[in-house]
Amino acid sequence: MKVTKLISSLALGSSMVLIFEPFNFWFLGFLIPLSFYFLIKGEEVKNSFFLGWFLGFGLWLFGIFWIENSIYFYGGANKVTSYFLVVCLSAFLASINGVFISIFAYCKTNTNFDILFLFPSTWVASEWVREFLFSGFPWFYIGYTTIDNFFISGFIPIFGVFGMSFVLIFIPALIFISYKSFLKSYTDKKKFTYASVLLLILFSAFFSYEAEWTKEKEKINIIIIQPNISIEEKWSFQGEIESIDLFKDKIKEHASQAEKEEILSIVFWPEAFLPGLSSKYTEIINELDDLTKESNFASIFGTLSKSTNNEEGITNSLLSLGKLKGKFDKQKLVPFGEYVPFSFFNSFFNFFNFNRPNIISSNNNVLINSENLNISSAICYEIAFQDIFLEHGKKSNILFNASNDNWFGNTIGPYQHLQISRYRAAEHRKPLVRSTSTGVSALIDKFGNIVGSIELDNEKKVILNSRELKDVVISRSGHTPFVIIGKWPFIFLILIIIFGSFMTKIFRK
Repeated sequence: MKVTKLISSLALGSSMVLIFEPFNFWFLGFLIPLSFYFLIKGEEVKNSFFLGWFLGFGLWLFGIFWIENSIYFYGGANKVTSYFLVVCLSAFLASINGVFISIFAYCKTNTNFDILFLFPSTWVASEWVREFLFSGFPWFYIGYTTIDNFFISGFIPIFGVFGMSFVLIFIPALIFISYKSFLKSYTDKKKFTYASVLLLILFSAFFSYEAEWTKEKEKINIIIIQPNISIEEKWSFQGEIESIDLFKDKIKEHASQAEKEEILSIVFWPEAFLPGLSSKYTEIINELDDLTKESNFASIFGTLSKSTNNEEGITNSLLSLGKLKGKFDKQKLVPFGEYVPFSFFNSFFNFFNFNRPNIISSNNNVLINSENLNISSAICYEIAFQDIFLEHGKKSNILFNASNDNWFGNTIGPYQHLQISRYRAAEHRKPLVRSTSTGVSALIDKFGNIVGSIELDNEKKVILNSRELKDVVISRSGHTPFVIIGKWPFIFLILIIIFGSFMTKIFRK
C-alpha cells in the first residue's frame, strides 16, 4: 500500500471536522465518505484497516482536541500528559473505524450493492457501537451534519441520526451509480430507475419537512439564565455567595413579573448551578418555593444531591420549584469527568495525581411536569444519547438540556454540543431549551433552528457576568415517526445487510 493513500485517508478524516459545527460545511458530508470509498475500494482487509484507522485518527485528533482543556485545567495533568491522553483516546476511537472498514473490505462483492448498501451500513454500525462500547462516546455521528442540509433534513424526524448517516452516504453513491449508468449507455434503463429513486428521495424529504408531526399546545414564557462564571470561581466561597444571590434575585424578579402574566413563566438554569449538595440550600429553595406558589411561575435548576439508593453516592440533578414538580438525575456520566469507568484507572489516577470524580449514575429519568406541561430533560453530555429523550418522547411537550460547557473552554466543543441539541429538537419536532454555565445557551425551535442564543463567554475571572434570554415558545403535543419506531428497526436492518454480505462471502468461498 502506498504511503500517499494513508496520507489521503488522514486528510479526509481531518477535513471531516469541517462538516460539523462551528464550521458547518455540511455539503462536504456528501463528498468525503464517497471519496473514502474509492480510496479503499480495491484494498485488502489489512490495508483497509489502516486506511480506516488513519481516517478515524484524523477526525478524532482534530475534532476532540478540546478534551485537552478539561484534562489540563480541571484534571490536574500537565500539558504533555494531557496531549498524550488525547492522542491515546483518538488512537483508540480510530481503531473502531479501522475494524468496521476491515469488515467492509472482507464482505464486499465488487458490485453496486457495495457502494449503495454495504458501505453505508458498516459506517453506521461503527457509529452505533460507539454509543455503548466502554460506556459510550456518541460524538461525531455524520448524520448530525444533516441538521442544516436542506436537501434531506426533512427525514430527521423519521429516521433519526443513524438513519440520516445512512441516507447521507447513500445519496451521493446513488448519484454516482446513475452517472456511471448514463455514461455506459444512453439506453440503459437502470439509469432511469436510479434517477427516479433519487428524485423520490428528495421530494419525500421536502414533504416530510413540511409535515406537521406534532401539534401546538400552549404558550410559555421562557427565561434562560447563563451565569458566565468559571468553574474555579463557582466553587469558591465567594462564588457560592454570588451564585445564591443571583439565584434568589432572578427567581424573585421573574416570579413578580409572572403575577402579571396569563401564561406560565419558567426560568431555566444550567447544570450544577448551585455549587454543592441540594441539602445545603433546602431553606433557600423552600423559601423561594413558598414565595412563588401563588404566581404563574416555575423554575428548573441544576445542583448535586444525595442518591436515594446509595447513602454515600452523589448524583448530578435537576430540581424544580413553583408550578413544576419533580427531580431528574443524570444517567449517562462523562467517563473520567464524572466517574472512573474501570478499576484499572483508579491506579492511573493515583499515579498521575489527577482529581478523581465521584458522581454516580441514577435511573431517576422522569419528566419534570405540571398539570398541563411535561418537560423531558438531559444533563450535559447525555443529550448525545438518543434514548434519554426517546423514553418520554410521546409524553413530552418541551425538551431541556442543562449543561456546564466551561469544561470545554473556548474551543469548538461547545458548538459541537449545541449541534447535537439542535438535532434532538428536530428528531422530536418540539422546542428545546438549552441553559449552560458559560455558553452557548440557546432557544431552539421544532426544526432545530436557533431562535435566540447567548454567545460563549470568554472572561474567565469575572464572577457572574450573567446574561439572560427571554422569549415565548409554544409547547407541542404528539410525536414523530422516529419517536414511535426508535432506532432499533434501522439498526437491525444494517446488521442484516452486513451479516447477509458476510454469509454470502463465506458460502462463495
